[in-house]
Amino acid sequence: MKYTTILSVIILFFSYGIKAQESTDKLRIGLNAGFEKNLSSDYLASDKFNGYFADYNKTNYRIGVNFEYEIKSNFSINTAINYSNKDFTGTFDCATCDFIVDPLPEKINFRFIEVPLTLKYYFLPNKIRLFGELGLNNLFSLNEEVTDNSYLSGIKFGGGIEYNLSKKTALQITIDYNKAISKVNKDSNFKLQSLAFGIGIMKRL
Repeated sequence: MKYTTILSVIILFFSYGIKAQESTDKLRIGLNAGFEKNLSSDYLASDKFNGYFADYNKTNYRIGVNFEYEIKSNFSINTAINYSNKDFTGTFDCATCDFIVDPLPEKINFRFIEVPLTLKYYFLPNKIRLFGELGLNNLFSLNEEVTDNSYLSGIKFGGGIEYNLSKKTALQITIDYNKAISKVNKDSNFKLQSLAFGIGIMKRL
């Protein structure tokens, strides 16, 4: 499933890329970076009896490469390949264990490769443009010892502001909300939720 999703996104943008060769000014590539606030539940169950109490006191971040193809002057299709760090401090919980000493909090590595596929609408066609964004987010776990599911799907929506530095280069400031549809573990109702604040730069080819 996860490889099919990645392949579908690649094929989609490769198809647009072939068309874009005839009009390269429709394709933009850029870099993005930002901080995330984890809004997920404070308990992550591993199975019916074990889990972690979560304390989201770690600095979470996201960094990656953006791709945007302009369908119309104010409407585009977007994807990215992002590395997302969602680490947290977890305290092990076991309903069937009899601890002599209570478990100590420990760092839980919770990291993903994210491949979103979204539509973006620009409201102002000037040097400074506002935009909204809506679509799907595909997350591929890099720490499968923490999760049963190596692939998670979710929704993504947000917006931002873009400032054109030149005819081909633009600076973006973004905010987006992500909510997973898939559960992290089959025996848990835990679903990822996060709010991200980012900055990026886009270059028209």
